[in-house]
Amino acid sequence: MAIEGVLNPTLGYKLDPGEPGLPYSAPASRSIIRVLSQEISNWLAFKREAERNGGVIIQGGITLDLRKRGSFIAAIAGKTTAWIYYPSQEKQQVSQDSYKDQIQNQIQKLEFRLNSTTNEEERQKLEQQLALLKMMLNMPAQLLRDLLMPLGMFLDALV
Repeated sequence: MAIEGVLNPTLGYKLDPGEPGLPYSAPASRSIIRVLSQEISNWLAFKREAERNGGVIIQGGITLDLRKRGSFIAAIAGKTTAWIYYPSQEKQQVSQDSYKDQIQNQIQKLEFRLNSTTNEEERQKLEQQLALLKMMLNMPAQLLRDLLMPLGMFLDALV
């Protein structure tokens, strides 16, 4: 009766062309950690790229190809996928800060006109416009754009 010892072969790895990292080998017992760490670094690289370009990762994952090597189940390959959504430039055109700045400028102009007018009808009209603009100042930019764009209205044409 022969007693077998624990077999822990060394596995060599290659990186995909253009993939950052070091192609070092690992024993079968540590191969899952080796391959998983490489794939996590790829995932983080995708995430950094998305954030840098104004995108968001909406789906993705890491898969490992596991097979028995020696006495261990070893990771012989890995794959990282990431679906990145980049909002269209049209929707990013007016940022929330700039639209709030535009509305605040319009409010200041209307308040100046309100203080200088003596006509009661014009005063009421200016007060209504001020109330509308103050209400719009508290709305999220995307909601405001979604409400006004179908009507053909833009922020600079409100007053």
